[in-house]
Amino acid sequence: MKPVHLAAAASLLVVAAITSCKSDSTGPSNNLGAITCSPSDAAVCPPAGLTVGFNGATGTPTITPADASTSFSVSNSAYLVGGATNSTSNGYWFVVIGGSLRAWGVITVSTGVFAAEVPLFCGQQALIYRFDNATGHSFWVTRATLTGCSTAIFRAQLTWDTGPDNSDIDLHLVRPAGSTNTSNDCYYANCQGGGLDWGASGTAGDPYLDVDNTDGYGPENITLASGAESGTYRVIVRNFNGVASTHATVKIYFNDVEQYRNTSVALDAPNTYWTVANVDIGNHTVTPVNTYSSSAPAAPGTRPVAGAVRK
Repeated sequence: MKPVHLAAAASLLVVAAITSCKSDSTGPSNNLGAITCSPSDAAVCPPAGLTVGFNGATGTPTITPADASTSFSVSNSAYLVGGATNSTSNGYWFVVIGGSLRAWGVITVSTGVFAAEVPLFCGQQALIYRFDNATGHSFWVTRATLTGCSTAIFRAQLTWDTGPDNSDIDLHLVRPAGSTNTSNDCYYANCQGGGLDWGASGTAGDPYLDVDNTDGYGPENITLASGAESGTYRVIVRNFNGVASTHATVKIYFNDVEQYRNTSVALDAPNTYWTVANVDIGNHTVTPVNTYSSSAPAAPGTRPVAGAVRK
């Protein structure tokens, strides 16, 4: 049985979770300027000219973060944001680095409280929250710095479209010649915050799962740092508790720049497992697989299923 994670915790819990690992710091310019988004993200792309703090006209949703700092540092990449809003619908979070949108996902809203787990990238970034109503959009912007880290040479990020309660979709990364649900598979049971020793002895190249999101929407991130063993890895998604009509999206990054993205069909039985792609870490190539099964897939193969995508 998996542990239960409460994404929309009470505001006091949100405050405690956030302030326990951050400290104020001085950030760069207060104006983000123009933000570049990929064509597939154009519909949600934040507008140009957002400034740190609240951005919204009269009548747009209120946003009162539990932590109203406009510049802070943290050491944990699975960062819990939360606070209060009068929006009655879910919002969005965005991570912007150097004027480019790097990641985004859903912020859940429940009885005036919002909460989300946001993956931070190594170093400085802008963190944006957005809420909508009939009047328009409002935004909160803060500067975040993830410290004590090195840029991931590989990142697989999972989000999905069901929640906010009991929608448990899992991300797996299977090492070369490994099999699922073993110590050769980085997933919720053995890899949160590290814990697996892959390749050479020591932490270099070991996989890291930031969080097991059991409520809905995600994200979940698995990263590898420099020193990862060579060979073909496999990225797999599992609908753990069988929530119907769930579509998952996986983004694959090399050196924290998005290289590949795909969205699944509905992950209903018998399509419990989605084998997303094979990844060659050393060559920075992604070979799409895009197959579905009711049981755990086999180990990564060497025969390409489709043309490799290379950065």
